[in-house]
Formats: sequence, structure tokens, C-alpha cells
Amino acid sequence: MAFGKRIKELREDKGLFLREVGAALELDNAFISKVENEERLLPRKHLSKIAEFLKVPVDELLVLWLSDKMVELLQKEPLAQQAIKLTQKRLKQQDIKS
Repeated sequence: MAFGKRIKELREDKGLFLREVGAALELDNAFISKVENEERLLPRKHLSKIAEFLKVPVDELLVLWLSDKMVELLQKEPLAQQAIKLTQKRLKQQDIKS
């Protein structure tokens, strides 16, 4: 699931309006709408505040946010899958060293 879709799902499940989320984050309603529609990515600095407001673990949102960020970076790269596999391998090697 994408970050924006999850935010919209959480907001709707709680019966909240876009303006309420926008006010909590001190962001424009139109921007929140773009986040939910996957046209914009919420700045990372707002993750903990939106997690608290929507009463979900920040790690849940961070994983989705990071995934969206990687997709945004790699979506037009023909070698994206190879780069991801190499990155996973390198991250596993770092875990072993730690």
C-alpha cells in the first residue's frame, strides 16, 4: 500500500476531514489532498505528527513513506530492480557487521 492511500484510509476510518489533518500538520488542505492522491510526498518532518494525530505507529507510516520515496527515485530507471537487489544485499552485510 502507498503512503497516501494509507493516510486517506486512516482519515476516513476516523471520520476526519482533510481540513482537520491539514490543521493538525499546519499544511494546506490541497496539499494533504495531493498526498492522499499520491501526487506529492509528505515531508518527512511531518511523519511523527501525522502518526500521533491518526493514532498509528510512526514506524508503520515511515515504512510506507520510505517505499514511496524509493519508487519516486527509481520508477524511471531501467536498472531499478538490480539496484534494489544490490542494496538489499549491502544492507544485510551491514546488519551482519553490526
